[in-house]
Amino acid sequence: MSIKPLIVKKPDRVKGLRPWCMKCRREIGNQKCGATGKKINSCGSTELHTYKAFVTVPSINRKVKTKELHTRDLKEAIILRLEFEQELKSQEYQTTTNHLPKEISKPILLVECMASYLAFLNNVDVEVHMIKKRTDKHLWEVENYFAKFCKALKSEGISHTIFRIGQMNNRVVSHFHTYILDELKHENKTYNKMMGLMRQFLDWLILQKKYEISNPFKLVQKRRENSDKTIVSKKEFKHFLKGITPENKYHVLPSGERKNRYKDWLPNAYRLALETGLRREEFMCLQFSDIILDNTARPLLIKVENYKVNRIKGGDDMSKEVKHVPITLGLLKLLNELGIDQYRGTDRFLIGHDEKSSRKTLIDFVSKAFTHYWNQTKIEKTVQLKHLRKTYLTALVEHFGDKAPMISSHSGIQVLKDHYVNDERLVSASKNFSIFT
Repeated sequence: MSIKPLIVKKPDRVKGLRPWCMKCRREIGNQKCGATGKKINSCGSTELHTYKAFVTVPSINRKVKTKELHTRDLKEAIILRLEFEQELKSQEYQTTTNHLPKEISKPILLVECMASYLAFLNNVDVEVHMIKKRTDKHLWEVENYFAKFCKALKSEGISHTIFRIGQMNNRVVSHFHTYILDELKHENKTYNKMMGLMRQFLDWLILQKKYEISNPFKLVQKRRENSDKTIVSKKEFKHFLKGITPENKYHVLPSGERKNRYKDWLPNAYRLALETGLRREEFMCLQFSDIILDNTARPLLIKVENYKVNRIKGGDDMSKEVKHVPITLGLLKLLNELGIDQYRGTDRFLIGHDEKSSRKTLIDFVSKAFTHYWNQTKIEKTVQLKHLRKTYLTALVEHFGDKAPMISSHSGIQVLKDHYVNDERLVSASKNFSIFT
């Protein structure tokens, strides 16, 4: 979403008010970023620009009290700054109301409300017990969907910069509905995500910020989604692994730039993904110390943090939820090849331990590399890294039936059947079934 940086030229500055960035916690001065020193137009957090009030305490040491005002409107900032000063005077400049909730202004413009919501998602001025960790992907999606909503308004001749949040109604939602399906041509899954986000955004304003507005997004009918249950056959997987070589490592971007997608540990990474059914951040962060041994020192289970569940729950408590992956014959063979006898009990990563890049970078790399090398197989089937997990879970249900969720850590068998398990594979597996044995 494109929001101009908050720039206040010297002649327009008001005493006791300064343009402020809630992201880097610095003043926006001389049209430069206080954190990087670069031109303010290069700032990637312009939606977090606001005003900050400064009030000098009349005392010998002349302390200064400050407050972020959460508004980009100069007139409103002046009023809020005056109210802040009067509040301090009434308390004789003593901080005696920490038990009271902060008085936060209610912006009326859509873009300002969106900026406020993005700040909340980034845990800016969020009470400590309400802090919740969110992935960079989720934060990017929210900002991206907000930008698309603003473009939908623009396509109808509505300026999003002056659109007030109180003007949200069914006609506006209808415009957004048509824009998503006819202009952007998004599938039902993306449609549901975008409409769901806007519903959550309005609910947040109403429930958390006490806006007296309606939420027309609650009337949106959820569209039927067709779950992608693509799986990979043994023959396809072997052919895929065979093609991961340094000779065809370069991926040429549309811009002409070449990206090296090869690492010598990639085949083992994809084998580990298939043999465990873990998400990419889970199998890429596995260490030898996560492997649990039985009484004979034979690998029995792998203890894995359930990142998805723990992220939903939020917080940094020590009682994080874990799941256990059984070590099958195929997985045991891979662990032996990776050197479990040598590294057991250590904090060495199973995959890419000697890489200097961060785990976050490697997690992103392993997905892009998969797509690059799969495209070179010439197999007429669209497959991504996530489909190795679906392949594993399909085999799990095929073998264990309704008991599979006990191993996969899902809430029930229906979740697996609805979103992961390939129906054709299960039907095919029942061809030898006989009622009378």
